[in-house]
Amino acid sequence: MSQRQHFARGAGVAVPLFSLRGIHDLGSGTILDLIPFIDWLDRWHQRVAQLLPLNEAAPEEASPYNSASAFAFDPGYISAPQVVDVTVSEPAREWLESRAVQRRVRRLRQSRWRHRKVSYGLTVRLLELGFAHFEAVASDERKAGFERFCRAQAWWLDDFALFRALRELYAGATWETWPEELRWRDPEALRQAAGQLTPRIRFAQYLQWIAAEQWQQVRAHARRRGVLIKGDLPFVCGRDSADVWAQPELFDLSSSAGAPPDDFSASGQAWGLPLYKWDEMRRQDYRWWRWRARQARELYELFRIDHVIGLYRTYAMPLCEGGTAGFVPADEREQMAQGRALMRAILEETGGMAGVIAEDLGTVPQWARESLSELGIPGYKVLRWEKRDGRYIDPRSYPLLSVTTSGTHDTDTLARWCEALADDERLILCGSLGLNSALSTLRAGSGQAPHSALIPALLQRLYEAGSVLTILPIQDLFGWRERVNLPATIDHYNWAYRLPVGVDELDHVPAIRERMETVREMIDANGRNVVVSRDS
Repeated sequence: MSQRQHFARGAGVAVPLFSLRGIHDLGSGTILDLIPFIDWLDRWHQRVAQLLPLNEAAPEEASPYNSASAFAFDPGYISAPQVVDVTVSEPAREWLESRAVQRRVRRLRQSRWRHRKVSYGLTVRLLELGFAHFEAVASDERKAGFERFCRAQAWWLDDFALFRALRELYAGATWETWPEELRWRDPEALRQAAGQLTPRIRFAQYLQWIAAEQWQQVRAHARRRGVLIKGDLPFVCGRDSADVWAQPELFDLSSSAGAPPDDFSASGQAWGLPLYKWDEMRRQDYRWWRWRARQARELYELFRIDHVIGLYRTYAMPLCEGGTAGFVPADEREQMAQGRALMRAILEETGGMAGVIAEDLGTVPQWARESLSELGIPGYKVLRWEKRDGRYIDPRSYPLLSVTTSGTHDTDTLARWCEALADDERLILCGSLGLNSALSTLRAGSGQAPHSALIPALLQRLYEAGSVLTILPIQDLFGWRERVNLPATIDHYNWAYRLPVGVDELDHVPAIRERMETVREMIDANGRNVVVSRDS
């Protein structure tokens, strides 16, 4: 294992931040909802809280992997009612307490599915009222703190705040439709726009400052509790993003990044995300990715690099005549050299202060996995996909340098997967993993739903895995059925899942508490209750 990477045997829970239900949320989980969730994890000896990307996205965009910025927090995650400028602002309090708003918030909180656009709008409106109060009467000390933040983060925040203000000015239209002088960043046009839009630029900066302050509250609390926060870096930002607009030399818009034809798609997949111009990335010594790794080091103790094979070779599907097609780079030796150089750059920037984990799922050549292993970067082991010669591989034989899980945000939940298995396949699963008790129950035909007998036995094996970390989606701990996302579909159910109970009520539900008592015993028995500090 690389000397830069330090991991200890541990366990954790994966949950999208938007899925949490908090006392003060406006229809979507928020940053400060992580504090009671971290307390809950700590009580049950779970040492990692894994999240999906938290990046800024347009209100109409549901997927956290199609972001409007590689660096900005999504303001929809701000715990708006707990912002000091909101709590002391009479207009903000009156608006929040108005009957119409209260009814909307109540409906959103009660819904099983999140309505992102509505909750986002409520949050931003409340913060606008808080910002007006801040600009009018905030103390000199507080305003000085805001200015220090803006100066420290100017390397990305200046471009992003101007981009956000311009997108508001043009009613949310993509930057590719803006006037030519703004589209291609004429310096004089940008200067004039910045002068005209100063209040909205400051508001965009204010949102990021508030999010950063709340995030630091969570980080400090997590450290006191001994819980590590694991973030997620999307493979690339969206086409309509501040990054692509501000640094067009780094992105190829002639084609879409995607996946080659495989068992899931005979024609391949085009994701609508831009390609990198890898030649320019290399010429700049991967500076943009170094910035991302440096920021991740400041935000998280661990972070997952999404679609890591895309950093070795990106599959391109043309969007226009003459567009790039096939793998970039095309040569395997160049692919390996590029991936190793980029991953080394990321490790250099983290400096051992954050653990790097690779999402190496899908069609990944063995040489890429070997490259990651040589660099000391763990990949993933998803139980349902780990098979050899028609049998499932026992997690107890997984390599140490890996992360074990039962599924991802893109898969069906463990309960639904177990139910969907054919009877013969279910027996193969039990036989492969030595689940004798579950096997006897299934053969006896007890009348139980298949997942009722299987899930506790599968949890046992997952916590016994040879992997350094076992991190499970929260639904799979309890046999909950709702999934986070169904790939290749667009509807209001995707990226909308919310927990059935509030984070402060998890221990008040007997079935949840009973399962967590069993899980804690599994964690303790397998030495997964201690994780070293990232500073060690």
